Amino acid sequence: MDKLPISEISMLFVEDNRTTRSYYEKMLKDKAGALFLAENGLEGLEIYQAHKPDLIITDINMPIMHGLDMIRQIKEKQSNEELRVIVMSAYSIKEYFLEAIDLGVNGYLVKPVDPEKLFALINEQADNILLKKSLAEKEIKRRVAEKKLKRSLDEKDVLLREVHHRVKNNMQIISSILKMQERLVDDNRLQIVLAESRNRIRSMALVHENLYQNENLANIQFPHYVKSLANNIARTYHTMQQKITFKYNIDDVFLPLDVGIPCGLIINELISNSFKHAFHKKESGLIYISLRKDRNKMFELTVADDGIGMDDSFDPLESRSLGMRIVHKLAQQIDAKITYDFSLGAKYNLTFKL
Repeated sequence: MDKLPISEISMLFVEDNRTTRSYYEKMLKDKAGALFLAENGLEGLEIYQAHKPDLIITDINMPIMHGLDMIRQIKEKQSNEELRVIVMSAYSIKEYFLEAIDLGVNGYLVKPVDPEKLFALINEQADNILLKKSLAEKEIKRRVAEKKLKRSLDEKDVLLREVHHRVKNNMQIISSILKMQERLVDDNRLQIVLAESRNRIRSMALVHENLYQNENLANIQFPHYVKSLANNIARTYHTMQQKITFKYNIDDVFLPLDVGIPCGLIINELISNSFKHAFHKKESGLIYISLRKDRNKMFELTVADDGIGMDDSFDPLESRSLGMRIVHKLAQQIDAKITYDFSLGAKYNLTFKL
């Protein structure tokens, strides 16, 4: 048999008449989850402060402290808690009724009270109390689960940052080994190959450095990344570094890892090509890098220079250059369409969609 709502709540019954108080004690004690009795408002106030019962049933006219005064003081001291009160009075006085409404009582019964009406009102309030308790318990469980989830995510965040940090460090070690090897060889062509390999590794290391330094661990903050990448390549070609200027037009976008790394490597190859081939016999030069995003999440990546350009017979698709082959393979990897323009320097344009 299902429990009645009244059996799951605690109540405070305040009544100055001993006979009436004994009558309701017999009526309620076996039905309520817990029952507290008080002879007047002051005693009721003390019991409430000690036990915080779910429901108060109180008379109004009592010695020492008026029932409505008791309710008012409880509300003032427990302003952040909802107080449920049923008032019973032998007097049908308008002022009492209005004051009770003003205090937000949940029921007003005139004595002699019909026990069925009283129990119906108690059970109605008990239903509301239990519903609120259930919701409060669910909210507590939700907050605990949310806290656990946040702690778990924070732990994973720390671990992921550590992974990116270690990957970056390992790539820097590889880059340093290649640099040491470069210093030990006398073959100029081999030195160039090793330097280009270092730049490719560094471009990937910069991705992981960018990720662990940013709040967003899933996407690369591209404007900052491209500028770091370009400066790193320029230092490799230090003899030309002073006469080459970079110009950027990059939207404040974040690219996922599987797109950001190929884009970084493509930019690495195209900037390196400009340094190697575009500015012979020129006093200065400009390399332009742009990444724009439209409303349809279509991206347009442009790398251009104002160098000497390419011969009309040059076909990038047929080029045996490792750099050009890398660019085309990476463009295929991100489903990018690539176009060229060599009429004024060299311009490479890639369009792709996330």
